[in-house]
Amino acid sequence: MKSPCLNGVFILTTFALSGYAGIVQGVVVENTSGRPVARTIVRLDRVSEFTGAKNESLVTRAALSGHFEFPPVSPGAYILTAEREGFFPAAFGQKLPMGRAKPFQVSADSDTFAELRLRHMGAVSGRVLDENGVGTARITVFAYRARLPLRSAGSAVSDDRGVFRISGLEPGKYWVRSGAYTLDDGTGWLPTFASQGRETRDARTYQTTVDSETTDGDVRPEPGVLFRLAGVIACDTDGPVDVILSSETGRRRTQTACKGAYKFDGLAPGVYEVFATLQDGTAAGFTDLLLDHNTEGVNVPVLQLPIVDFEVRRAGSNSIVNIPVRVTGRRQDLSETDADREIGNTRASLAPGHWELKAQVPSGQYVVSMVNERSAPRRPWTIERASDRFEVFIEPRLPQRIRITVSDEAGQIAGSVMTDSKPVPGAPVFLWPVSESARRSLAGSLQARSDTEGRFRFDSLPPGDYRILSTFDANEGDLELMELAGARLVHADALQTATIELPVWSAP
Repeated sequence: MKSPCLNGVFILTTFALSGYAGIVQGVVVENTSGRPVARTIVRLDRVSEFTGAKNESLVTRAALSGHFEFPPVSPGAYILTAEREGFFPAAFGQKLPMGRAKPFQVSADSDTFAELRLRHMGAVSGRVLDENGVGTARITVFAYRARLPLRSAGSAVSDDRGVFRISGLEPGKYWVRSGAYTLDDGTGWLPTFASQGRETRDARTYQTTVDSETTDGDVRPEPGVLFRLAGVIACDTDGPVDVILSSETGRRRTQTACKGAYKFDGLAPGVYEVFATLQDGTAAGFTDLLLDHNTEGVNVPVLQLPIVDFEVRRAGSNSIVNIPVRVTGRRQDLSETDADREIGNTRASLAPGHWELKAQVPSGQYVVSMVNERSAPRRPWTIERASDRFEVFIEPRLPQRIRITVSDEAGQIAGSVMTDSKPVPGAPVFLWPVSESARRSLAGSLQARSDTEGRFRFDSLPPGDYRILSTFDANEGDLELMELAGARLVHADALQTATIELPVWSAP
C-alpha cells in the first residue's frame, strides 16, 4: 500500500477547532503477537454533517512504540483507521477483520484511547513437485482470483526445496498456477493449476483469510512442448526499446534497440501480446498472436503514439455537445492492468493496445457508452470480460476517435440508515448496479457513508435496478455480499429520486 504521508504528522484538512476539543490517541499492534507496529499510517476522519459533503481528515504515523496521538479535535463523530504494507487495514470498532470502522463520539473534554490491531494479509504456500514428488527450484507460481478473466494477484518463485509462498493476498478465493519452465535436460513443463490441471475447470480453489496461510497449494506441472517467439523491432529512430510479452501466466521483459532483434524462449502454447515502447514513452508498437509452434519474424513497428480525439454527444443526438467530461483510463494486457491516469477530455496520445476507460460527467448526468469509432474491442479468446470499465482498442497506426455518449436523464437513490428508529451516523452503504451497462457507466459498485443524521444519497445513476445494503461487516460491496446479506432491491427511474430506509446488516 502506498503511504499517504512520508514523515511525521501532517494535516490533510484543518479542522475548525474551538476552545473546546477532545483528545484521540492510541497504539497500533500486531494482532498475533501484540507487539507495536512502528511507522503505521493512522487516519482520523470526521463524519460529515451533510449528505455528500467531503470528510475532514487528519493523518499521522505511529511512533516506534506504536503510539499515536492527534492534535485536539472539535466535538463530533469520527472514524479511526490504520494502514501498513503487508497488513489488512485495521479500524477502531470493527467487529470482523474485513469490516469497516464504527464511528465514535468525541466531546469537548474526552480522551479516547484506541488499540488498533493489524492483521497480516493472506498467503498461499506449497511446493512445486516433479513426476516423482521431488521439489523443484526456480519455478514461478502465480495466484489468481478465482474468476475470469485471469488476473495475477501475486507470484513467488520456488526455493531449493520447491517451496513457494505467495503473500499479500486479500481475503477471498484463489487459483494457484505454475508458469512454463524449461528443465535442465531441455524438456518443458506447461502452466498447470494446482493440484494438477491445465484448465480453470480443473483448478482447486483456495480460500484465504487475514492472519492465516493456506499451506497445501502443491502443484505438479504437466510436461509439454515449449516454443520460441522472435522478431525485429522496426522503427525510424534510435534508442533503447523495452519489449514486454504478456500472457495469462505473467509478463516477461527484454530490451533491444530500434531495428534490433528480440526473442523469448520457453513459451507454452497460448495467446500472447507483444508491446514495444521507447523508454521515453514517445513511440510504441503492439501485436497479438496465438502461439502453437516456434514462430519467428513477428516484427513490431514502433511508431509515434496515436492521437486520440474525444467527442461528447448527448444520447439520441449526433451533434457534438460541450459537456465537461473528465476521462481516466488504464492500459491492460493479458496479465496485468496499469495504474489509472488522467487522460483529459478532448485530445490525448495513447499507447496502442487494450484500454479500460471511465468518464466523470456533471451531476445529474451519466455516461451511456464510450466507443472507439475506428476500432472495435478485439479479444476473441477472452471468455469473460471485466464489467466495470468501457473497453476500447487503440490501433497502433491510425488516429482514433472515441465517442462518449452522455444522458441527462439520471436517477437518484437517497435514504437513511436506521436502527431501533434511530439514525446511524457514519454507516457504510454499498450500491450494486444489477445491469452490466450500469456497472460500466459507474465504473463498478458505489460506496457512501451516512452523515450525522444517518442520511445518504447516490446521484447521477443510470435508470435501472440496484441492490443496496448498509453494513459495518464488509469492506467491498460485491455481488457475493449482496446475495449473502439479502440486500434490498431498489429501482431508480429517470429524473426521479427513489427513497429507502435501510437497517444495518450484521454478518452471521
